[in-house]
Amino acid sequence: MKSEQTNPMITQSVTRALAILSCFSDEQPELRVIDFSKKLNLTQSNVSRLLATMVSLGYVEKDEFSGFYRLGHQIITLGGIALNNSEIRKLALPELFDLERRLGLGANVAVLKSQSMFYLAHVDSHRSPRMYTLLGRSNPLYNTGIGKVLLAHLGRDEASALLDRIELTAYTDRTITDRTKLMEELERVRSRGYATELEELALGRACIAAPLRGRSGKVVAGISLSGPLSDIRLPERERELAGVLIEVADRISTKMGYVTARM
Repeated sequence: MKSEQTNPMITQSVTRALAILSCFSDEQPELRVIDFSKKLNLTQSNVSRLLATMVSLGYVEKDEFSGFYRLGHQIITLGGIALNNSEIRKLALPELFDLERRLGLGANVAVLKSQSMFYLAHVDSHRSPRMYTLLGRSNPLYNTGIGKVLLAHLGRDEASALLDRIELTAYTDRTITDRTKLMEELERVRSRGYATELEELALGRACIAAPLRGRSGKVVAGISLSGPLSDIRLPERERELAGVLIEVADRISTKMGYVTARM
């Protein structure tokens, strides 16, 4: 665990409890006391006391047979509250369901979070449903459709400063890892009003994305259509899908007050 804060307003026990929650991941959804202890550099007795409190409050659950801990139902409750009070999600979700119904593709909304894109809403395609949810997950900015939209509308200097903190790792042989080429791609996104991604994040998949604007006109999120290559057929359907997506993005932006604000 990193050196703990000296700010007198920060409570050590709360900091440690949140650090325990942050240890859980898709790769490690269940952990033992010794796992937390190693990750956070805390004694097992300290970890056990914290976990006992968190179990009693419903934030963590313990499997008494195996001794492993997992996230509790109270986390789901809080997540639901956060999602239900997201204005962008509430305004976009009906449009996402309509897009999936009309096109048979997955539809997503994500925002910028630190150095990644963060999913606020997702509707699976009935043709290829996932066994997991994208909600709350993050993906890179530089090799995703929504990520490119968010980067492109930060402004050149701000986007450049953000990219200084990101390693352009190749996820596939199509991933753009050259900084100059990426900046050229972002310029194309700005000029045409949408972004595409063709097997840059994962082989066999593609997406197309457009910006969502808030009342001031600033881009506050991105919306995308995604799916397997056999369903989305991006090279031949790019113009069609871009037209549909931009129309929907404009409609959601209007709901958020963008059109009223600029009139």
